[in-house]
Amino acid sequence: MPRAAIPVMLAAMLDRLAQLKIILVRPRFPENIGAAARAVANMGLGGLAVVSPERLWPEPMARLASSCGVKVLADLEVCQSLDQALADCTAAMATTARRGRDRGQLLTPRLAAPRLLQWAEQGRVGLVFGPEDRGLTTQELDACMISVCIPTTVDSSLNLAQAVVVLAYELRMAALEAQAAQEATPKISARRQPAGMDEMAALHQHLKEALAAMDVILPDNPDHFYRPIKNVLERARPSSREVRALHGIARQGLWLSRHRGK
Repeated sequence: MPRAAIPVMLAAMLDRLAQLKIILVRPRFPENIGAAARAVANMGLGGLAVVSPERLWPEPMARLASSCGVKVLADLEVCQSLDQALADCTAAMATTARRGRDRGQLLTPRLAAPRLLQWAEQGRVGLVFGPEDRGLTTQELDACMISVCIPTTVDSSLNLAQAVVVLAYELRMAALEAQAAQEATPKISARRQPAGMDEMAALHQHLKEALAAMDVILPDNPDHFYRPIKNVLERARPSSREVRALHGIARQGLWLSRHRGK
């Protein structure tokens, strides 16, 4: 069907899905890359990137991608780092199977999907998956705004491609539900533009330094003690103007810490 013939609400839903990019970090098996490409194509997501893959073997990738995923493989982004893969993204989500209390905010795919689609209204969103054997590191999880955990039974696990399919399906279902809701109640107000990931990363570093200097968080492990504050800010999705205001607070905190007792 020509794009012009697609109803406006459906076109908006397709646009949001097309802003979602699957990112596979250090995938070990080319079959999983191909299967992920097939899921991207079937669910209408906006592309596939791999970070430092162990094996980029065309034949098994193409075999698992099938005919519908060939175009996704042709446009495959091959990156050297997660930062490079996220360079065109304004937001990011990480997947993890670890449920420790230090994992930060964990959501199921069903709860995360509407938020990811909302973020997609403002720009490209990276959906980050770790390698098959170890998953993402804590540093890689911290590079993303929220973490998603697929609720399997305790003694079971999904392979990488299955996890991609689960999340992609939930995103498409959420988009279809959002389309139906918009048709019933048309959206009349535009959302403000949130700050980009580079702005947020700089803010987190600045605030972390200021809070450590003021002894608000312990300097021996600032990342750990700052994480709850990071989670609050990521949920708030501040604008660039609000980020600049928070930088001002950090600057003032650093100045006060340097002049204590003078």
